[in-house]
Amino acid sequence: MKDFFGVNYKGEGFKLFSNYHIFAIFIIFFICFLIFILKDKLREKKINFCFRYIMGVMLIIEQLFLYIWYHVNNLWSFSVSLPLNLCEASVILCIFLLFTKSYFLYEILYFWAMCGVIWAIITPDLNGYNPSHFIFYHFFITHGLVIIGILFMTFVNRYKPKTKSILKVFIITNIYMVFVGIINIITGGNYLFICKKPKSISLMDYLGPWPFYIISLEVVAIVGFILAYLPFRRKKN
Repeated sequence: MKDFFGVNYKGEGFKLFSNYHIFAIFIIFFICFLIFILKDKLREKKINFCFRYIMGVMLIIEQLFLYIWYHVNNLWSFSVSLPLNLCEASVILCIFLLFTKSYFLYEILYFWAMCGVIWAIITPDLNGYNPSHFIFYHFFITHGLVIIGILFMTFVNRYKPKTKSILKVFIITNIYMVFVGIINIITGGNYLFICKKPKSISLMDYLGPWPFYIISLEVVAIVGFILAYLPFRRKKN
């Protein structure tokens, strides 16, 4: 248990697209597929309520375990432990979305999930933590539940982004980036990877050196938002 919830991990470090990585991705998207298939059943009021609240409570528990892990291993600090990275902020917002059914939160989370959280699942920054460690499971459970939660609200509750949501969320995202940039200056952190790229393989590796990759990410974001919206574009008769 000490090894599982400690700082170190057993065996080789995390490997991108290893069997366990592919299996984790498969489980997440298989659950999303089941939600789509069972969407009519899940629209029943009691089932809908229970499903949303179970996901929300699971996210809360996972976040509490993460903060306990930080505390037990003396790792908590303002520079790395605040939930300010896009995926971690998405987890917090997703909890409120599942409990409140806020369309405003859905708008933000839909684009963040489809353009950010999915890429994090495909190219995770796990600092080497493999399936022998708590962090591996925490990462895929929380990130997976964000994707599942968003698609649940889309397939089951019939939420969908609007055309104006693209620009709206793009502006909100940039305002959030400025806010996080100020926090980075105060804490010496690297939230949103504004100050330097992640150590693991990521899309940023192909977007130029700092600070130019930040500008490139702006282009990638708006293109990604447009592509994520396309399934909801109304066809003209």
